[in-house]
Amino acid sequence: MKKIITAAAFLAASTLAQAGPFGLSMGMPKSQIKGLEGTGTPFMYTTESVPTPSSQFKTYVMQVGDKNGLCVIKAISDTISTNRYGFALKDKFNALKDALTKKYGKHKTQDFLMPGSIWDEPEDFMAGLTKNERYLRAFWDAEEQSDLTDNLKSIILVAAGLGHEKGAVYIQYEFSNSEKCDNEREALDANAL
Repeated sequence: MKKIITAAAFLAASTLAQAGPFGLSMGMPKSQIKGLEGTGTPFMYTTESVPTPSSQFKTYVMQVGDKNGLCVIKAISDTISTNRYGFALKDKFNALKDALTKKYGKHKTQDFLMPGSIWDEPEDFMAGLTKNERYLRAFWDAEEQSDLTDNLKSIILVAAGLGHEKGAVYIQYEFSNSEKCDNEREALDANAL
């Protein structure tokens, strides 16, 4: 009996050691992820409970296929109060970018305003984000020669505008099985026709 308990403890410890972001791993079935609630879109779920939570995020959106398990995690921050210049939002974005860079290495940051946008003054930063005419995001992937682990295919960090003085930040982790999950969802949609 003692050997069985020791083997179970070793298996649990090795599973945690292999876990990726927020204690979640590629391919985890729905049954192993606590608190999932359906969104009405096939294979898309939300939860506020993950094995290794971060105080930086409140909500987690996940794509979990019936056959391929977990393939995408999107962690969304609480609403961030800021000013029209976006100082607090930029600070949160940069702190998360620094943490991700420390862990995953090389990345690409994009901070740009769409051509022809009227939101081109510094005090228009949040208006531009809210109107989807300004983008502040960073990417980690093979093209950027990032040091991705845990079966990760890509990571994207995004600052989003929710109004002229509020925003949010989210990180999306895409596992290497994400294309299989997309194919699974497309097949389900095709069968519904």
